[in-house]
Amino acid sequence: MLVEYFKVVRVGSWLGWIFSFSFGSIYLSLPPLERFLAILSAFSLATASIFILNQYFDRKEDQENLFKSDMPIASGRIAPRTALIFSFLLIISCLTLVVLVDINLLSLFLIYIMFGIAYSAPPFRLKSVPIVDFIVSGIGAGFMPFLMGLELTNKLGSDISLIMLGVVPLVLIHCGGHIIQAVGDYEVDRKTRIHTFVVRYGRKNGVVAAGLMFLLACFSPFIYSVFGLLPYRHLFMFLPLFPVSIPIIKRYAALLKKPSAKNVVNMQKAATKYGIIGIAVTLAYTLLVK
Repeated sequence: MLVEYFKVVRVGSWLGWIFSFSFGSIYLSLPPLERFLAILSAFSLATASIFILNQYFDRKEDQENLFKSDMPIASGRIAPRTALIFSFLLIISCLTLVVLVDINLLSLFLIYIMFGIAYSAPPFRLKSVPIVDFIVSGIGAGFMPFLMGLELTNKLGSDISLIMLGVVPLVLIHCGGHIIQAVGDYEVDRKTRIHTFVVRYGRKNGVVAAGLMFLLACFSPFIYSVFGLLPYRHLFMFLPLFPVSIPIIKRYAALLKKPSAKNVVNMQKAATKYGIIGIAVTLAYTLLVK
C-alpha cells in the first residue's frame, strides 16, 4: 500500500518544478544548505499535494485515458476520499514546516497551492479554459517556484528585469510542456468536454505552438547576449546541452508528424531521461560562477 502512496504523488512528473525552485534558489545568491533542504522539502510536499488533487478531480477522465487509467486513484487502488485526506495532510505538513523555517515564505506557498487547486478544482477549473490553461501551468510550474527560490535567499526585491531574464525561459518551457501533455489527453478531453487549448485549436497547432515556446526558451540566452543583458562567456555553457537535446528534438519531430498520445509519451520519456542531464549541467554551472 505504501508503494501506491508513492506512486500517487508522481515525483517523476514534477522534476521540472524542482528545477525551477532550485534554480531560483541559486540564481542570485546561495542559501544555507539546511535552510534550502527544509524549504525544498516543504515545496515537495506542496507539489505532491497539488498532483494528488489533480488526480482526484480528474479521476473520471483518467479512467478513460489509456495511459492514465492505471494510476492509483483512477484505478481505485486508493479511494478518492483517502487521496483527498492524504493531500490535505501534505498541505498542513508543508505549511507547518514553512512557518517553522521562514514565515516570510508563507504567502508565496499559499498562492502556489491555490494556483494548483484552481487549475483542477471546480468552480474555477482553469484547465478547461483555452490559453488560460497553459498560462496558469507556466506560472504554477515555472514562475512561482522560481520566486519561492528567490525569496529563500531574500532576493525577491531584486531588479525586476534581472528576475525576468531568469524566469521567462522557465515559464515558456513549462507552458510548452503543458500543451504537449494536452495533446496526449486530446481524445479524452474532447470526449469529456474539457476545452483545453489543444481541444479548441487542434493537436497539430498545439504541437507547433509548444515548439515555438521551446525554441524561444532555448534561444533566449542568445537574444539576451545580443542586447547586452548576458555576457557572451556564459553562452559556452549551452554547448554540452546541444547533444543532449538531439533525442528530444527527434521525438518532437515524430510528434509533429503524427500528434498522438503514444508519441507524446515517447517525447516525455526522452525529455525526462535527457532533461535530467541538462538540469544537472545548468545547476552546476550556476553554482560554479558564483
